[in-house]
Order: sequence, then C-alpha cells, then structure tokens
Amino acid sequence: MSDRSLCAAALMLALVACFAPDHASAYCRMRAASGPQIGDEPCPTEGAPLFWKNACLSYAIDRRASSSMDYADVQDAVDLSFATWQEADCGDGTTPSLIFEPLQPSTCRRPEFNENGPNVNTIAFLDPWRDPCLDPGKPGYSQFAFAVTIVWHNRVTGEIFDADMMINDQEATGRSAGGPYADCPDTGCLGNDADLQSIVTHEAGHFIGIGHSSDPDATMFARADRKSIEKRTLEQDDRDAVCDIYPVGSSLDPESCAPIGGLQLNCEVTKSGNPIACDDPTNGSSSGGCSASGNPTDAPWVTLLVALLGLTWLRRRSGRHGVRS
Repeated sequence: MSDRSLCAAALMLALVACFAPDHASAYCRMRAASGPQIGDEPCPTEGAPLFWKNACLSYAIDRRASSSMDYADVQDAVDLSFATWQEADCGDGTTPSLIFEPLQPSTCRRPEFNENGPNVNTIAFLDPWRDPCLDPGKPGYSQFAFAVTIVWHNRVTGEIFDADMMINDQEATGRSAGGPYADCPDTGCLGNDADLQSIVTHEAGHFIGIGHSSDPDATMFARADRKSIEKRTLEQDDRDAVCDIYPVGSSLDPESCAPIGGLQLNCEVTKSGNPIACDDPTNGSSSGGCSASGNPTDAPWVTLLVALLGLTWLRRRSGRHGVRS
C-alpha cells in the first residue's frame, strides 16, 4: 500500500431517517486516524482529537460564489456563520480563544493542502457536485449532502493544518440536497430555498474540529431541514464543544492568521495565467490524499451535512474522497 493510500482517512456522515437517536447527547471531537462515524453511531474514541494549534484562522470564499447567490450575499452569510463560533458564550461574558479573519476572494475550488508551499482555507460552491480533480468514473460527494468540509491534520497529534469547505451548488431534487441557497427570513426559507448561513455555521464547527453531535437540537447534529434557520445559532452542546477545545485565556498570535506556508488565493492558475494541473507536485494534492510529499502524518478528514429528505432509508456508498495511489 502506498503512502498516499495510507493517508486516506476520510469520514462521511449521513442520516436521513425521520427519528431522533435515543442515546445520551454530547458533543463529539473529530479524531485522527479513527474510523467513520455514520449517522448517529457513537462518536469515535480512537486517535488524537483534532485542534488548531493557533486558533487565529483565515478563510477565503471563491469569487465565483453560487449560482443562486452573488458574492456579497455569500460573504455576509459566511462571515456571520464564523462569527457565531467566535462569539460563543462561554460563561461570565467570555468567549472562546478563536479569531477568524476573512480574506479577499479566492479562485480555488479544489480541496487541498500543500505541505511545501502556500495554502488557502477555501470555501467554494461546486456544480457538478464532485471534487474537480477527482479521477473520471469515480463517485462524487454524497447526493444527500449540502456541504463537505475536508480537514487536513496530523494523524498522530491531531493538529489541523488546513480546512476546505465545499458546498453543493447543484439544484436540489426530492431525493438530493443542494441549492438554491438564500438568506432566509426568520420564519424560515421560502419555496425550495435552503438557508446558507445555517449550513455554513454547521460546517464551521467541522472547520475547528467538532464532529457530529448526538443532540438533535444541536447545530452540530448531522441532519438539516432545508427550510429551517435553526442552525444559525448554537445550543449548549455546541458552546460546550468550542469553549472546551479553545478555552478562554488560551494564547493566540493575531499576527499568524495566514495559512501554513503562507497565503495563495489562486490554486487553479499561475501568476502568468497558465493552468495548474491537479497533479502538479508543487501545488499539493487536490484529490483528497496527502500533501505532495505523501507523508502519512498529513491526512484529510471529510464530513458531510446531510439534508433531511423525509426518506426512511439511507443508501450507503463507499464514496470516499478519492485518493490517488
């Protein structure tokens, strides 16, 4: 087995049944080198919990935004989503040791981490709903998923190096998730719209290392009703998670919000305008494997926010984020 195949740590969570789990609720830590937590299965306990060593974090939104929302509206929703976690109430008026810095627009629809060069924590909308660098013929992301967050981490220590959020921009059907997205009113979404802020708030929890909660009221619960805006705000389970992982008073370096290796907002073309190939060894791996070196300590964790479709069964697919061996 190659180093790249050793790095294929990927978690895909999905549940569409119309009943709540009956086991005790508690927040879940994403963990390095553990198996997948499918739906309401117990939270994994093997491996180091994931965390950002310096939780001063930046993110950039792909400038092409969504087919249903322009860049300015997407930016407003995304910024509010990350602010919800940064401003979580940890008691006595305190907040977690988290700083999120929004950057200029990116041109990057590829989930990747480059160990040997600059990076960007990108947020992008995909139609078709698959990794743009995935080998033809391999399955894309789950049709039930609103979004996927890929968290690149050290599989020994759990330290997070990079996080990329991909959002399903295909039009939803009665049997699949996706757009159109909107900034929905307080009474809930209209028509077939889904609330982008709710979806990104959930994904931002994965961005900082939180797994799926067993509490059906929590923002980090694995399912979402597309017309609801309830995931815009945090429940106590969510607040416990972020406040425990990034406790008040932790040291942060506000000058070090840039990604590891420096910032590169454009992962698709060079400064001279030439396309960057998916397998370019100078640009990291965009196929969901390890970084360019193939170092097995750099692994991605993949999470899905799944639409509540009113189905009573779940089609399971291997559907792992593709890795070239």
